[in-house]
Amino acid sequence: MESPSLKRKVFGSILSAALISYLFTPVGHAEEEEQAKGQKEKNKPMWTQVWGDEFDDGKIDPTKWTFDLTNGASVGIPGWGNNELQYYTNRSKNVREEGGNLVIQAHKESYQGFDYTSARVKTKGLFSKKYGKFEIRASAPTGKGYWPAVWMLPEHNRYGGWAASGEIDIMEGWGSRPNTIAGTIHYGQQWPNNTYSGEEYTFKDGSTIEDFHTYAVEWEPGEIRWYVDGELYSVQNDWYSQSDGQPDTNAYPAPFDEEFHLIMNLAVGGNFDGNPTAETQFPKEMKIDYVRVYELTGREYREPTPPVIPKEEYLSGAKLPQADGNLVYNNQFTETKAGDPGMGIEGTANWSLHKEPDGDAVLSVEELNNSRFLKVNILRPGGQLYSVQPQSIVSLAKGRFYKLTFDAKTEVARSMKVQVTGGASVGYAGYSPALNAQLTNQVQSYEVLFQMKKESDNAARVEFNLGTNDQPVWIGNAKLVEVEGIPFNDDIPKVPLSDGNRVYNGTFSVGEADGMSYWHVVQARKINALATVDPNERQLHIDVKTSSKYADDLKLLQKSIFLNAGQGYELSFDASIQPKGDMFVALTDEDGNVYEKQKVKVSSRIQKYHFAFKNLQLPHDDKNAQLVFYLGDVKKSITIDNIHLR
Repeated sequence: MESPSLKRKVFGSILSAALISYLFTPVGHAEEEEQAKGQKEKNKPMWTQVWGDEFDDGKIDPTKWTFDLTNGASVGIPGWGNNELQYYTNRSKNVREEGGNLVIQAHKESYQGFDYTSARVKTKGLFSKKYGKFEIRASAPTGKGYWPAVWMLPEHNRYGGWAASGEIDIMEGWGSRPNTIAGTIHYGQQWPNNTYSGEEYTFKDGSTIEDFHTYAVEWEPGEIRWYVDGELYSVQNDWYSQSDGQPDTNAYPAPFDEEFHLIMNLAVGGNFDGNPTAETQFPKEMKIDYVRVYELTGREYREPTPPVIPKEEYLSGAKLPQADGNLVYNNQFTETKAGDPGMGIEGTANWSLHKEPDGDAVLSVEELNNSRFLKVNILRPGGQLYSVQPQSIVSLAKGRFYKLTFDAKTEVARSMKVQVTGGASVGYAGYSPALNAQLTNQVQSYEVLFQMKKESDNAARVEFNLGTNDQPVWIGNAKLVEVEGIPFNDDIPKVPLSDGNRVYNGTFSVGEADGMSYWHVVQARKINALATVDPNERQLHIDVKTSSKYADDLKLLQKSIFLNAGQGYELSFDASIQPKGDMFVALTDEDGNVYEKQKVKVSSRIQKYHFAFKNLQLPHDDKNAQLVFYLGDVKKSITIDNIHLR
C-alpha cells in the first residue's frame, strides 16, 4: 500500500512514467519483504524442542539424569516428608532403560531396613528451565499404595524452603484410583504454612493410568496450563510466595519465576494414596516413553498480570454477617444451643474443638479486660500443631476480602499458628495466609487480611493451632469482617526483620508486582527520571533523562525506619552509576533533617558498598526516620540492589 505522502507527490505533480515507476518499485519490494516476513512468522512453530530424552539407547544418560537415594533421612526428610515407605536406589533392578522406555520398578523386598524399593530420577544440577512446555509420555501402575509422579522443584530455593519457592506437579497418580490423575502447584510460605491449588483429570473411554498417556504443562509468566493427551484441563494463575522474615509476599509471579528441574519417581505408601494392602501386587513399574522440553517460539511469553477475582454472593445456607458485620458467631462465648455441642462446655455454640489422638485439653471461659475469653489448658500437646485446635465455623464467599482480628495471651511466651481454612472436603486448603502469632503473658491483638480466592465455602474454619506446646492460651474477641480490599501501605513502621535489616524490600522483590514496594522516588520538576525494576534481574534501575547540579533534586528514600538513640548502623548495598560518580546517602528524620550523610564514589560497574553511620546525633529514639539516596546530579542512570541497614 502506498503511503499518504507518496500519494501527494504523485497526484500533486506531473511526473514521467519512468519516475512513477521508479517511485513505486521499492514499495512493491517492501511489501513483498513484509509479506515474506509475515509468512515466516506464521510458519514458525509455537513450541520448539530444546531438551529431551527418548530413552532408546539402552543406558540412562548421566549427563541428563541423576538419582535421589535412601528414604530421605540422608537429606533430613525421612519418608521424603510424606511418610513414604520405599528406599530409593539406582540399581538396575529399580531403574533402567528397557524397550525404548525409562522403567522405574517398585519391589517388595527387605533392603537397608525398609520393606520396599523403588527409584527417583531428576535433572537437578544438569538441566533446569524457567518457562516453557514440559511433555512426558508415560504409563503407571495401579494398586493401593502406588504413587507415581512427574513433577518439578526449583533449582535454587531463592524464596526459601518448601513450599515458599514452589513446586509444580505435572502428573500425580493414585494407584487405588486408576481413572484419575492430578496436576497441582504448591506455594505460599515455608512448611507448614504452605498451600496448594490444582485440578483432577478423569481419563476418557475407560482408559486408566496403566495406559500410555501424554502429560504436559505449558508454563508462562503468571500462568500454568495442564494437558492430558492434548486436552487442556486446568489453568492456574493465582499463587503467592512469602519468604521467612519478610514483611510481605514476594513480587508476583513468584515463586514461579525461577528455573525448575524435573523429577520422576514411583513412591510406595505415604500420605497421597495410603499404604499398600495385601492385595497390592509387586513388582510393578512406571514407564516413561520420552521427556521433551520446549521453548515458546511462535510468540512472546505473556506478561505476568496478577488475576482479578470477581466478588460472588454467599451460598445458600451461609452463616451471613451479623449486625456488626462479624462472621464469627458467639465471639463472647455466651451462647449455648440445643443440638450444638460446641466445644463440650457451656457458652461455646458455633465453635468446635479438634483433638488428634495424641492431643488433649481442658476448656473454660474466663473474664479478661471486660470480655469473655476461651481458656485452653493443654493436657497433652501432641506432635502436630493441629493436635489441639479450637475452631470457629464461618462462611466465606469467593472474591471477597476479609480481615480477621482476635486477642490472645499465654503464661510463658509461645507461638500459635492461626489460619482460615477449608475442611476435609477441600483437602484442608488454606484460604488465608498463616499467622504465626507470638503470644506473651499480656493480652495482645492480632490481624490477618486476605481475599477468598477459592470456591465459596459455608463451612470454612478459623483455626487456632495450639499443639506441640503445653502452655495454656486465652483467646477472645475473634472477629472476621468484610473489607473493601487490602491497600498496600509503603510506610508501615519498619520493625527490624528477623535478620536485623531495618530496610524493607532491599532486594526489590517483595510486595507488589512492580518491585517498588516501601520505596519512594521523589524528583524536582526540572528532573526527568524513570524508576523501574526488571522482573528477571530484580534490581532498581533509574534512567535519568534530565539531571540537575543539585543531588537532592532526585531522591530514593524509605520512610518509617526505626532508629535507636546512641546506636550506630552499618549500611551495605550494590550499586553502579553511568557514568561513574559520587552518591550521597543519609539517615534523616521524617522532615528530611540530616542525622548523618555519607559520600560514596560509585563505579560504572555494579559493586558492593559498605560503610557505617557512627556519628548519629539522635536526641531520642526515632520511629519515623528515613534512609535517603541523593541522586539528582547523576548524568545517565543508577542501578541499586541488596540494601541492608543494621
